[in-house]
Amino acid sequence: MHQGPRLGQWYHIDIITIRKLNPLSNCRGGLSIYNCMLAVGSLPLAAQCMSPSLTIRSMRTLRSARRFRGPGYTQSVYRGKRWFTVLGIESSCDDSSVAILNIPRDGTPSLPFHGKVTADTTKYLGINPITAFQAHRRNLSPLIQSALPYLPNGCKPDIVAVTRGPGMISSLDVGLQTAKGLALAWGVPLVAVNHMQAHALTVRLCKALEGQGLDNPRYPFLSLLVSGGHTMIVLSRGLTDHEILADTIDTAVGDCLDKAARVIVPDDIVKSMKDTNYGKMLEEFSSMSESQLEYEVSKPDIIGSQIEEQYGWKLPIPLVGTKKEGHRGLMKFSFAGLRSSVDRLVEAKKSIDGKGWTSIEERKALASEVMRRCWEHLASRVMMSIDIMRRKDVEVGTLVVSGGVASNGFLRQVLRKQLDFHGHQQLELAFPPIEFCTDNAAMIAWTGYEMYKAGFESTMEIAPFRKWSLSSLEKTNEDIERDWEENAFGILNVSGWKPRGSSST
Repeated sequence: MHQGPRLGQWYHIDIITIRKLNPLSNCRGGLSIYNCMLAVGSLPLAAQCMSPSLTIRSMRTLRSARRFRGPGYTQSVYRGKRWFTVLGIESSCDDSSVAILNIPRDGTPSLPFHGKVTADTTKYLGINPITAFQAHRRNLSPLIQSALPYLPNGCKPDIVAVTRGPGMISSLDVGLQTAKGLALAWGVPLVAVNHMQAHALTVRLCKALEGQGLDNPRYPFLSLLVSGGHTMIVLSRGLTDHEILADTIDTAVGDCLDKAARVIVPDDIVKSMKDTNYGKMLEEFSSMSESQLEYEVSKPDIIGSQIEEQYGWKLPIPLVGTKKEGHRGLMKFSFAGLRSSVDRLVEAKKSIDGKGWTSIEERKALASEVMRRCWEHLASRVMMSIDIMRRKDVEVGTLVVSGGVASNGFLRQVLRKQLDFHGHQQLELAFPPIEFCTDNAAMIAWTGYEMYKAGFESTMEIAPFRKWSLSSLEKTNEDIERDWEENAFGILNVSGWKPRGSSST
Protein backbone atom coordinates (compact mmCIF):
# COMPACT_ATOMS: atom_id res chain seq x y z
CA MET A 1 0.00 0.00 0.00
CA HIS A 2 1.48 3.36 -1.06
CA GLN A 3 0.57 6.93 -0.40
CA GLY A 4 0.06 9.36 -3.31
CA PRO A 5 1.80 12.42 -1.80
CA ARG A 6 0.72 14.79 -4.56
CA LEU A 7 -2.95 13.98 -4.01
CA GLY A 8 -2.73 13.39 -0.28
CA GLN A 9 -4.66 10.10 -0.29
CA TRP A 10 -3.93 6.42 0.23
CA TYR A 11 -4.20 4.47 -3.00
CA HIS A 12 -4.77 0.73 -3.17
CA ILE A 13 -4.45 -1.87 -5.86
CA ASP A 14 -7.11 -4.47 -6.41
CA ILE A 15 -6.21 -7.88 -7.79
CA ILE A 16 -8.88 -7.58 -10.52
CA THR A 17 -7.22 -4.41 -11.80
CA ILE A 18 -3.86 -6.15 -11.93
CA ARG A 19 -5.38 -9.09 -13.81
CA LYS A 20 -6.85 -6.73 -16.35
CA LEU A 21 -3.60 -4.84 -16.93
CA ASN A 22 -1.74 -8.16 -16.87
CA PRO A 23 1.75 -6.89 -15.98
CA LEU A 24 2.61 -9.79 -13.69
CA SER A 25 3.71 -12.20 -16.40
CA ASN A 26 6.70 -9.97 -17.04
CA CYS A 27 7.38 -8.63 -13.53
CA ARG A 28 9.16 -10.77 -10.94
CA GLY A 29 7.80 -11.33 -7.48
CA GLY A 30 4.32 -10.07 -8.20
CA LEU A 31 5.47 -6.52 -8.98
CA SER A 32 2.43 -4.36 -9.74
CA ILE A 33 1.98 -1.73 -12.41
CA TYR A 34 2.00 0.83 -9.58
CA ASN A 35 5.48 -0.21 -8.44
CA CYS A 36 6.81 -0.26 -12.01
CA MET A 37 5.59 3.28 -12.57
CA LEU A 38 6.88 4.38 -9.18
CA ALA A 39 10.31 3.04 -10.14
CA VAL A 40 10.56 5.35 -13.17
CA GLY A 41 9.02 8.39 -11.53
CA SER A 42 5.49 8.14 -12.91
CA LEU A 43 3.70 8.41 -9.58
CA PRO A 44 0.86 10.63 -10.89
CA LEU A 45 -0.16 7.99 -13.45
CA ALA A 46 0.07 5.20 -10.89
CA ALA A 47 -1.99 7.15 -8.37
CA GLN A 48 -4.65 8.38 -10.75
CA CYS A 49 -5.15 5.01 -12.45
CA MET A 50 -5.99 3.31 -9.15
CA SER A 51 -9.29 4.07 -7.51
CA PRO A 52 -9.12 4.89 -3.77
CA SER A 53 -12.26 2.78 -3.25
CA LEU A 54 -10.51 -0.47 -4.17
CA THR A 55 -9.15 -2.81 -1.52
CA ILE A 56 -5.85 -4.62 -1.44
CA ARG A 57 -5.38 -8.27 -0.68
CA SER A 58 -2.37 -9.91 0.84
CA MET A 59 0.93 -10.08 -1.05
CA ARG A 60 0.46 -13.86 -1.08
CA THR A 61 -2.72 -13.34 -3.11
CA LEU A 62 -0.93 -10.89 -5.39
CA ARG A 63 1.79 -13.42 -6.11
CA SER A 64 -0.77 -16.14 -6.67
CA ALA A 65 -2.28 -14.03 -9.42
CA ARG A 66 0.54 -15.26 -11.63
CA ARG A 67 -1.18 -18.64 -11.62
CA PHE A 68 -4.71 -17.32 -12.01
CA ARG A 69 -5.53 -15.76 -15.35
CA GLY A 70 -9.01 -15.74 -16.75
CA PRO A 71 -9.96 -16.54 -20.36
CA GLY A 72 -8.09 -14.40 -22.85
CA TYR A 73 -5.19 -13.62 -20.51
CA THR A 74 -2.97 -16.67 -20.86
CA GLN A 75 0.38 -16.30 -22.57
CA SER A 76 -0.48 -18.99 -25.13
CA VAL A 77 -3.50 -17.02 -26.28
CA TYR A 78 -1.49 -13.80 -26.25
CA ARG A 79 1.29 -15.24 -28.41
CA GLY A 80 -1.16 -16.84 -30.81
CA LYS A 81 -3.24 -13.74 -31.45
CA ARG A 82 -3.78 -12.50 -34.96
CA TRP A 83 -3.19 -8.81 -34.46
CA PHE A 84 -0.42 -6.40 -33.43
CA THR A 85 -1.49 -3.75 -30.93
CA VAL A 86 0.15 -0.39 -30.22
CA LEU A 87 -0.62 2.07 -27.45
CA GLY A 88 0.43 5.53 -28.65
CA ILE A 89 1.05 8.65 -26.57
CA GLU A 90 1.45 12.22 -27.89
CA SER A 91 2.41 15.20 -25.69
CA SER A 92 4.78 17.38 -27.74
CA CYS A 93 2.87 20.65 -27.36
CA ASP A 94 -0.53 21.36 -25.78
CA ASP A 95 -2.48 18.28 -26.96
CA SER A 96 -2.59 15.26 -24.65
CA SER A 97 -3.53 12.29 -26.80
CA VAL A 98 -3.71 8.50 -26.42
CA ALA A 99 -4.61 5.90 -29.06
CA ILE A 100 -5.00 2.15 -29.40
CA LEU A 101 -4.07 0.87 -32.88
CA ASN A 102 -4.69 -2.72 -33.98
CA ILE A 103 -2.95 -4.11 -37.06
CA PRO A 104 -4.24 -7.60 -37.98
CA ARG A 105 -2.18 -10.19 -39.81
CA ASP A 106 -4.81 -10.12 -42.53
CA GLY A 107 -7.34 -7.38 -43.02
CA THR A 108 -7.73 -3.70 -42.28
CA PRO A 109 -6.16 -1.97 -39.23
CA SER A 110 -8.52 -0.38 -36.73
CA LEU A 111 -8.39 2.44 -34.22
CA PRO A 112 -10.75 1.37 -31.42
CA PHE A 113 -9.70 4.24 -29.15
CA HIS A 114 -8.39 7.71 -29.96
CA GLY A 115 -8.74 10.39 -27.31
CA LYS A 116 -7.38 13.92 -27.06
CA VAL A 117 -7.58 16.81 -24.59
CA THR A 118 -6.17 20.23 -25.46
CA ALA A 119 -4.82 22.52 -22.74
CA ASP A 120 -6.88 25.67 -22.17
CA THR A 121 -4.43 28.50 -22.85
CA THR A 122 -6.95 31.03 -24.21
CA LYS A 123 -6.09 33.65 -21.59
CA TYR A 124 -2.52 33.67 -22.95
CA LEU A 125 -3.73 34.02 -26.59
CA GLY A 126 -1.41 31.17 -27.53
CA ILE A 127 0.60 28.24 -26.21
CA ASN A 128 1.81 28.54 -22.62
CA PRO A 129 4.45 25.88 -21.74
CA ILE A 130 3.66 25.73 -18.02
CA THR A 131 -0.08 25.40 -18.59
CA ALA A 132 0.53 22.73 -21.23
CA PHE A 133 2.84 20.80 -18.88
CA GLN A 134 0.27 20.87 -16.08
CA ALA A 135 -2.48 19.80 -18.49
CA HIS A 136 -0.46 16.77 -19.62
CA ARG A 137 0.07 15.68 -16.01
CA ARG A 138 -3.65 16.06 -15.39
CA ASN A 139 -5.03 14.56 -18.62
CA LEU A 140 -2.75 11.73 -19.78
CA SER A 141 -3.59 9.33 -16.98
CA PRO A 142 -7.40 9.51 -17.41
CA LEU A 143 -6.95 9.12 -21.17
CA ILE A 144 -4.86 5.99 -20.66
CA GLN A 145 -7.35 4.67 -18.15
CA SER A 146 -10.12 5.16 -20.71
CA ALA A 147 -8.04 3.43 -23.39
CA LEU A 148 -7.25 0.26 -21.42
CA PRO A 149 -10.64 -1.46 -21.94
CA TYR A 150 -10.09 -1.21 -25.70
CA LEU A 151 -7.00 -3.41 -25.68
CA PRO A 152 -7.99 -6.62 -27.52
CA ASN A 153 -9.41 -9.17 -25.08
CA GLY A 154 -7.86 -7.23 -22.22
CA CYS A 155 -4.34 -8.16 -23.34
CA LYS A 156 -1.40 -5.80 -23.02
CA PRO A 157 -0.18 -4.03 -26.17
CA ASP A 158 2.77 -5.34 -28.16
CA ILE A 159 4.59 -2.02 -27.93
CA VAL A 160 4.19 1.44 -26.41
CA ALA A 161 4.93 4.28 -28.85
CA VAL A 162 5.54 7.84 -27.70
CA THR A 163 6.74 11.18 -29.07
CA ARG A 164 10.38 11.93 -28.22
CA GLY A 165 10.68 15.22 -30.11
CA PRO A 166 10.72 17.82 -31.43
CA GLY A 167 8.57 19.84 -29.07
CA MET A 168 8.48 21.50 -25.65
CA ILE A 169 10.81 19.62 -23.30
CA SER A 170 8.52 19.70 -20.26
CA SER A 171 5.51 18.47 -22.24
CA LEU A 172 7.50 15.78 -24.03
CA ASP A 173 8.93 14.50 -20.76
CA VAL A 174 5.50 13.89 -19.22
CA GLY A 175 4.51 11.63 -22.11
CA LEU A 176 7.92 9.95 -22.33
CA GLN A 177 8.12 9.08 -18.63
CA THR A 178 4.53 7.82 -18.67
CA ALA A 179 5.32 5.61 -21.66
CA LYS A 180 8.43 4.25 -19.94
CA GLY A 181 6.38 3.32 -16.89
CA LEU A 182 3.79 1.50 -18.98
CA ALA A 183 6.42 -0.33 -21.04
CA LEU A 184 8.23 -1.47 -17.90
CA ALA A 185 5.04 -2.54 -16.17
CA TRP A 186 3.79 -4.51 -19.15
CA GLY A 187 7.23 -5.80 -20.10
CA VAL A 188 6.85 -4.65 -23.71
CA PRO A 189 9.17 -2.64 -26.00
CA LEU A 190 9.21 1.14 -26.03
CA VAL A 191 9.43 2.98 -29.37
CA ALA A 192 10.08 6.74 -29.11
CA VAL A 193 9.46 8.44 -32.43
CA ASN A 194 10.04 11.71 -34.26
CA HIS A 195 6.96 13.92 -34.26
CA MET A 196 7.55 15.31 -37.76
CA GLN A 197 8.23 11.85 -39.16
CA ALA A 198 4.84 10.86 -37.74
CA HIS A 199 3.15 13.77 -39.53
CA ALA A 200 4.80 12.67 -42.79
CA LEU A 201 3.51 9.11 -42.30
CA THR A 202 -0.02 10.12 -41.29
CA VAL A 203 -1.39 9.56 -44.78
CA ARG A 204 0.03 6.01 -44.74
CA LEU A 205 -1.94 5.45 -41.52
CA CYS A 206 -5.13 6.87 -43.09
CA LYS A 207 -4.75 4.76 -46.24
CA ALA A 208 -4.27 1.67 -44.07
CA LEU A 209 -7.38 2.45 -42.01
CA GLU A 210 -9.31 2.80 -45.28
CA GLY A 211 -8.22 -0.68 -46.35
CA GLN A 212 -5.78 0.50 -49.04
CA GLY A 213 -2.81 -1.50 -47.75
CA LEU A 214 0.03 -0.99 -45.29
CA ASP A 215 2.44 0.50 -47.85
CA ASN A 216 0.49 3.36 -49.41
CA PRO A 217 1.71 5.80 -50.59
CA ARG A 218 4.89 4.09 -51.62
CA TYR A 219 8.28 5.71 -51.28
CA PRO A 220 9.52 8.09 -52.47
CA PHE A 221 6.91 10.76 -51.81
CA LEU A 222 6.95 14.47 -51.07
CA SER A 223 5.57 16.01 -47.87
CA LEU A 224 4.57 19.57 -47.09
CA LEU A 225 4.52 19.74 -43.29
CA VAL A 226 2.78 22.88 -42.05
CA SER A 227 1.89 23.75 -38.46
CA GLY A 228 2.26 26.43 -35.83
CA GLY A 229 5.85 25.41 -35.19
CA HIS A 230 7.10 23.98 -38.50
CA THR A 231 7.02 24.71 -42.21
CA MET A 232 9.04 22.40 -44.44
CA ILE A 233 9.07 20.34 -47.60
CA VAL A 234 10.46 16.85 -47.09
CA LEU A 235 11.46 14.20 -49.59
CA SER A 236 10.86 10.79 -47.99
CA ARG A 237 12.88 8.07 -49.74
CA GLY A 238 12.18 5.53 -47.00
CA LEU A 239 10.98 5.12 -43.44
CA THR A 240 14.15 6.60 -41.94
CA ASP A 241 15.53 8.38 -45.02
CA HIS A 242 14.19 11.92 -45.18
CA GLU A 243 15.67 15.04 -46.77
CA ILE A 244 14.44 18.55 -45.99
CA LEU A 245 14.24 20.40 -49.31
CA ALA A 246 12.85 23.69 -47.96
CA ASP A 247 12.21 25.17 -44.53
CA THR A 248 11.48 28.54 -42.95
CA ILE A 249 14.10 31.17 -42.17
CA ASP A 250 11.99 32.91 -39.55
CA THR A 251 8.49 31.96 -38.34
CA ALA A 252 6.19 29.08 -39.24
CA VAL A 253 3.15 29.58 -41.43
CA GLY A 254 0.78 28.55 -38.64
CA ASP A 255 2.30 31.07 -36.25
CA CYS A 256 1.96 33.80 -38.89
CA LEU A 257 -1.73 33.04 -39.41
CA ASP A 258 -2.48 32.79 -35.69
CA LYS A 259 -1.00 36.22 -34.99
CA ALA A 260 -2.60 37.76 -38.06
CA ALA A 261 -5.98 36.39 -36.95
CA ARG A 262 -5.75 38.08 -33.56
CA VAL A 263 -5.47 41.54 -35.14
CA ILE A 264 -7.78 41.05 -38.15
CA VAL A 265 -10.77 39.28 -36.57
CA PRO A 266 -13.00 41.51 -34.40
CA ASP A 267 -12.18 41.40 -30.68
CA ASP A 268 -15.55 40.00 -29.63
CA ILE A 269 -15.01 36.92 -31.83
CA VAL A 270 -11.43 36.45 -30.56
CA LYS A 271 -12.54 36.66 -26.92
CA SER A 272 -15.31 34.12 -27.52
CA MET A 273 -12.82 31.47 -28.66
CA LYS A 274 -12.71 28.36 -26.46
CA ASP A 275 -9.30 27.31 -27.76
CA THR A 276 -6.23 28.89 -29.37
CA ASN A 277 -6.82 27.60 -32.90
CA TYR A 278 -6.79 31.11 -34.33
CA GLY A 279 -5.87 29.89 -37.81
CA LYS A 280 -9.18 28.03 -37.97
CA MET A 281 -10.93 31.14 -36.68
CA LEU A 282 -9.33 33.16 -39.50
CA GLU A 283 -10.52 30.65 -42.10
CA GLU A 284 -14.08 30.63 -40.74
CA PHE A 285 -14.19 34.43 -40.52
CA SER A 286 -13.14 34.83 -44.16
CA SER A 287 -15.02 31.85 -45.59
CA MET A 288 -17.33 33.91 -47.83
CA SER A 289 -14.56 36.05 -49.36
CA GLU A 290 -14.73 36.32 -53.16
CA SER A 291 -11.02 35.50 -53.55
CA GLN A 292 -11.68 32.09 -51.99
CA LEU A 293 -14.92 31.39 -53.83
CA GLU A 294 -13.41 32.30 -57.20
CA TYR A 295 -9.71 31.50 -56.77
CA GLU A 296 -7.81 30.95 -59.99
CA VAL A 297 -4.06 30.92 -60.65
CA SER A 298 -3.09 34.11 -62.44
CA LYS A 299 0.03 35.81 -63.70
CA PRO A 300 0.33 38.71 -63.07
CA ASP A 301 -1.27 39.06 -59.64
CA ILE A 302 -4.80 39.94 -60.71
CA ILE A 303 -6.41 39.25 -57.31
CA GLY A 304 -3.90 41.45 -55.50
CA SER A 305 -4.43 44.27 -57.98
CA GLN A 306 -8.21 44.07 -57.60
CA ILE A 307 -7.93 44.32 -53.80
CA GLU A 308 -5.54 47.26 -54.10
CA GLU A 309 -7.99 49.06 -56.39
CA GLN A 310 -10.90 48.42 -54.01
CA TYR A 311 -9.27 49.04 -50.61
CA GLY A 312 -6.02 50.86 -51.36
CA TRP A 313 -3.59 48.27 -49.96
CA LYS A 314 -1.66 45.28 -51.26
CA LEU A 315 0.19 42.64 -49.23
CA PRO A 316 3.77 41.79 -50.24
CA ILE A 317 4.73 38.48 -51.86
CA PRO A 318 7.24 36.69 -49.57
CA LEU A 319 10.74 36.24 -51.04
CA VAL A 320 9.46 37.36 -54.43
CA GLY A 321 12.95 37.92 -55.89
CA THR A 322 14.53 34.61 -54.91
CA LYS A 323 13.68 32.34 -57.83
CA LYS A 324 17.08 32.69 -59.47
CA GLU A 325 19.26 29.57 -59.32
CA GLY A 326 21.75 29.79 -56.46
CA HIS A 327 19.91 32.51 -54.54
CA ARG A 328 20.22 31.93 -50.79
CA GLY A 329 16.45 32.28 -50.39
CA LEU A 330 15.58 29.94 -53.26
CA MET A 331 14.39 26.97 -51.19
CA LYS A 332 13.30 28.88 -48.10
CA PHE A 333 10.04 30.09 -46.61
CA SER A 334 9.57 33.44 -44.90
CA PHE A 335 6.41 34.68 -43.21
CA ALA A 336 7.70 37.31 -40.75
CA GLY A 337 7.55 40.14 -43.33
CA LEU A 338 3.99 39.27 -44.29
CA ARG A 339 2.90 39.24 -40.68
CA SER A 340 4.56 42.62 -40.05
CA SER A 341 2.77 44.09 -43.08
CA VAL A 342 -0.58 42.96 -41.66
CA ASP A 343 0.23 44.53 -38.28
CA ARG A 344 1.17 47.86 -39.88
CA LEU A 345 -1.93 47.85 -42.09
CA VAL A 346 -4.28 47.17 -39.17
CA GLU A 347 -2.64 49.88 -37.05
CA ALA A 348 -2.99 52.35 -39.93
CA LYS A 349 -6.68 51.47 -40.30
CA LYS A 350 -7.29 51.93 -36.59
CA SER A 351 -5.52 55.30 -36.57
CA ILE A 352 -7.83 56.49 -39.34
CA ASP A 353 -11.13 54.82 -38.40
CA GLY A 354 -10.62 54.48 -34.66
CA LYS A 355 -10.10 51.34 -32.59
CA GLY A 356 -13.36 49.86 -33.81
CA TRP A 357 -12.39 49.57 -37.52
CA THR A 358 -15.84 48.19 -38.24
CA SER A 359 -15.44 47.44 -41.96
CA ILE A 360 -16.19 43.71 -41.72
CA GLU A 361 -15.97 43.17 -45.48
CA GLU A 362 -12.49 44.71 -45.59
CA ARG A 363 -11.42 42.63 -42.62
CA LYS A 364 -12.63 39.50 -44.41
CA ALA A 365 -10.77 40.53 -47.55
CA LEU A 366 -7.57 41.01 -45.52
CA ALA A 367 -8.02 37.64 -43.79
CA SER A 368 -8.46 35.91 -47.13
CA GLU A 369 -5.57 37.76 -48.72
CA VAL A 370 -3.04 36.91 -45.99
CA MET A 371 -3.99 33.24 -46.37
CA ARG A 372 -3.71 33.45 -50.15
CA ARG A 373 -0.21 34.94 -49.89
CA CYS A 374 0.80 32.15 -47.51
CA TRP A 375 -0.66 29.38 -49.66
CA GLU A 376 0.89 30.67 -52.89
CA HIS A 377 4.25 31.02 -51.13
CA LEU A 378 4.01 27.38 -50.04
CA ALA A 379 2.96 26.33 -53.54
CA SER A 380 5.89 28.16 -55.17
CA ARG A 381 8.42 26.11 -53.19
CA VAL A 382 6.50 22.90 -53.86
CA MET A 383 6.81 23.55 -57.62
CA MET A 384 10.52 24.26 -57.23
CA SER A 385 10.97 21.04 -55.27
CA ILE A 386 9.24 18.98 -57.96
CA ASP A 387 11.42 20.57 -60.65
CA ILE A 388 14.62 19.93 -58.66
CA MET A 389 13.71 16.27 -58.13
CA ARG A 390 12.87 15.76 -61.79
CA ARG A 391 16.29 17.11 -62.75
CA LYS A 392 17.74 14.49 -60.40
CA ASP A 393 15.56 11.77 -61.99
CA VAL A 394 13.55 11.33 -58.78
CA GLU A 395 9.89 10.73 -59.63
CA VAL A 396 7.26 11.07 -56.91
CA GLY A 397 3.61 10.26 -57.33
CA THR A 398 2.21 11.79 -54.14
CA LEU A 399 2.38 15.10 -52.33
CA VAL A 400 1.39 14.61 -48.69
CA VAL A 401 0.19 17.73 -46.85
CA SER A 402 0.09 17.25 -43.10
CA GLY A 403 0.17 19.24 -39.86
CA GLY A 404 -2.43 21.46 -38.22
CA VAL A 405 -2.52 23.98 -41.07
CA ALA A 406 -3.35 21.19 -43.55
CA SER A 407 -6.95 21.24 -42.32
CA ASN A 408 -7.50 24.58 -44.10
CA GLY A 409 -9.89 24.14 -47.02
CA PHE A 410 -8.58 27.20 -48.89
CA LEU A 411 -5.05 25.72 -48.82
CA ARG A 412 -6.34 22.50 -50.38
CA GLN A 413 -8.00 24.45 -53.17
CA VAL A 414 -4.92 26.61 -53.90
CA LEU A 415 -2.47 23.69 -53.98
CA ARG A 416 -4.60 21.61 -56.32
CA LYS A 417 -5.11 24.48 -58.75
CA GLN A 418 -1.44 25.46 -58.59
CA LEU A 419 -0.34 21.89 -59.34
CA ASP A 420 -2.73 21.64 -62.27
CA PHE A 421 -1.69 25.04 -63.61
CA HIS A 422 1.98 24.00 -63.63
CA GLY A 423 1.33 20.71 -65.41
CA HIS A 424 1.27 18.32 -62.44
CA GLN A 425 -2.28 17.02 -62.87
CA GLN A 426 -1.14 13.42 -62.30
CA LEU A 427 0.44 14.16 -58.90
CA GLU A 428 -1.81 12.85 -56.13
CA LEU A 429 -2.50 15.48 -53.45
CA ALA A 430 -3.04 13.60 -50.20
CA PHE A 431 -4.51 15.31 -47.13
CA PRO A 432 -5.30 13.37 -43.95
CA PRO A 433 -8.81 13.74 -42.53
CA ILE A 434 -9.04 16.90 -40.43
CA GLU A 435 -8.91 14.98 -37.12
CA PHE A 436 -5.51 13.57 -38.12
CA CYS A 437 -4.04 16.89 -39.33
CA THR A 438 -3.44 18.26 -35.85
CA ASP A 439 -1.23 16.54 -33.27
CA ASN A 440 -2.61 13.13 -32.36
CA ALA A 441 -1.55 9.81 -30.83
CA ALA A 442 -2.80 7.72 -33.76
CA MET A 443 0.06 8.91 -35.99
CA ILE A 444 2.52 8.22 -33.16
CA ALA A 445 1.18 4.69 -32.77
CA TRP A 446 1.46 4.08 -36.52
CA THR A 447 5.03 5.43 -36.72
CA GLY A 448 5.99 3.31 -33.72
CA TYR A 449 4.56 0.27 -35.48
CA GLU A 450 6.49 1.02 -38.68
CA MET A 451 9.76 1.59 -36.78
CA TYR A 452 9.32 -1.59 -34.74
CA LYS A 453 8.45 -3.59 -37.84
CA ALA A 454 11.67 -2.26 -39.42
CA GLY A 455 13.69 -3.63 -36.48
CA PHE A 456 14.04 -0.70 -34.06
CA GLU A 457 13.02 -0.05 -30.47
CA SER A 458 14.15 2.43 -27.82
CA THR A 459 16.23 2.07 -24.69
CA MET A 460 14.98 3.20 -21.28
CA GLU A 461 17.72 5.82 -20.87
CA ILE A 462 16.37 8.15 -23.55
CA ALA A 463 15.47 11.80 -22.95
CA PRO A 464 13.30 14.10 -25.07
CA PHE A 465 14.65 16.38 -27.82
CA ARG A 466 13.53 20.00 -28.12
CA LYS A 467 14.72 19.95 -31.74
CA TRP A 468 15.10 16.81 -33.82
CA SER A 469 15.65 17.32 -37.52
CA LEU A 470 14.48 14.78 -40.08
CA SER A 471 17.65 15.34 -42.09
CA SER A 472 20.95 13.82 -41.02
CA LEU A 473 24.31 15.50 -40.58
CA GLU A 474 27.42 13.76 -41.83
CA LYS A 475 28.78 13.75 -38.29
CA THR A 476 26.90 14.08 -35.03
CA ASN A 477 28.15 14.77 -31.54
CA GLU A 478 27.02 12.27 -28.93
CA ASP A 479 27.23 14.90 -26.19
CA ILE A 480 24.86 17.15 -28.13
CA GLU A 481 22.49 14.26 -28.76
CA ARG A 482 22.18 13.56 -25.07
CA ASP A 483 21.65 17.22 -24.14
CA TRP A 484 17.93 17.89 -23.72
CA GLU A 485 18.28 21.49 -24.92
CA GLU A 486 20.30 20.83 -28.08
CA ASN A 487 19.56 19.64 -31.59
CA ALA A 488 19.45 16.12 -32.93
CA PHE A 489 19.80 15.21 -36.59
CA GLY A 490 18.34 12.31 -38.51
CA ILE A 491 15.92 9.62 -37.41
CA LEU A 492 18.59 7.03 -36.59
CA ASN A 493 21.62 9.27 -35.95
CA VAL A 494 20.68 9.82 -32.32
CA SER A 495 21.33 7.84 -29.18
CA GLY A 496 18.65 5.60 -27.71
CA TRP A 497 17.88 3.13 -30.53
CA LYS A 498 18.58 -0.57 -30.21
CA PRO A 499 17.84 -3.60 -32.41
CA ARG A 500 14.40 -5.06 -31.87
CA GLY A 501 14.46 -7.76 -29.22
CA SER A 502 17.84 -6.70 -27.84
CA SER A 503 18.26 -7.07 -24.08
CA SER A 504 20.41 -3.92 -23.76
CA THR A 505 18.86 -1.01 -21.84
